[in-house]
Amino acid sequence: MLFRAPIGVLNGLIAVAVALGPVGVSGLTSAGSLTAWGGGQIGFPAGLTNIVAISTAIDHSLALSSDGKLVAWGNNFDNQCDVPADLGPVTGLAAGAFFSVALKSDGTVAVWGDNQFSQSQVPVDATNVTAISAGRGHVLALKADTTVRAWGSDIYGQCDVPSGLSNVVAVLASWNYSLALRRDGTTVAWGADDAGQTEVPSGLNGVTALSGNMEYCLALKNDGTVVSWGKAPNQPDGLTNIKAIAAGQDYCLGLTADGTLVAWGANNSGQTNTPTDIGKVSALGAGWNYSVALIPNGVAPTGFSVLNSIWQAGSFSMLISGQTNRTYLLQFKQALTDPSWTDLAGVSGSRKPITLLDPEATNAHRFYRVREQ
Repeated sequence: MLFRAPIGVLNGLIAVAVALGPVGVSGLTSAGSLTAWGGGQIGFPAGLTNIVAISTAIDHSLALSSDGKLVAWGNNFDNQCDVPADLGPVTGLAAGAFFSVALKSDGTVAVWGDNQFSQSQVPVDATNVTAISAGRGHVLALKADTTVRAWGSDIYGQCDVPSGLSNVVAVLASWNYSLALRRDGTTVAWGADDAGQTEVPSGLNGVTALSGNMEYCLALKNDGTVVSWGKAPNQPDGLTNIKAIAAGQDYCLGLTADGTLVAWGANNSGQTNTPTDIGKVSALGAGWNYSVALIPNGVAPTGFSVLNSIWQAGSFSMLISGQTNRTYLLQFKQALTDPSWTDLAGVSGSRKPITLLDPEATNAHRFYRVREQ
């Protein structure tokens, strides 16, 4: 069984993908507009709306609109901003150092821009992909069977996926190293270790999200705290209640549960000078020396945390921590390409964790998501 951690909200839908037997959308959130600050941002497209996901790199960025179209801006020396005209609907995106990656709705991957490490030569077996990430010159793809496929630069072993690695729910390709988040909340790292970036702290568990840059990593835990290793910027005291993280070159961004943005680290280009009138934020991106935030249309969704998921004796259950003023509806479909989802019983949020149940999870494959109402 594969558990895919929650990856944000799209028009009120918190996206979670789960499968039974051999089995996303990356960083989706409620549609909104973008704002940016700091240096090194070229050609920022003012007035972008209906954006649901963002990805940032050294000097270019990608944004995904609610209709599945991709927008790119920034330096374009390697054509990394030339989105292919025939790309089709996109469900995930990743900005590499000088190249761009898109996850298509059919589970295949497209790459364009810099190709000095053959990173744009997508392997024929990179199919049934559910999540992607891009580093300096390599790409990681999480497949529906919970395994990881890597290609591109392998100078530091960043494409040498550990033998037997499975039960992966998220991947991170960051500069010249790689991270994988496993279903049990633990992290596996490989590749360059010149600054300790692959030296995962002993005993680290309960991880729900990963971020990183050239010389350090961040891990977001299910208790709202952040753990860092490598040459990471010093965290502010009392940093808690964090729901999303982003790592720039030498600064970090964190998003609290109520949509407040927190920034720490270097500020040589104004990248941590968060606009005073920014309001609530639903997603964030940290470039080399610039920051991007997604401001949702209307009221930002509250979100939730997935604590556990179990498939046993033909039934599937998911334990989540939600909000008392929300209802959570488990939905499923038989294939990623299915256009519609089937509703299961909704459960009202509580101060305590609640369980969402599919009592008839007997199919060879079944994909789930949770809708927050």
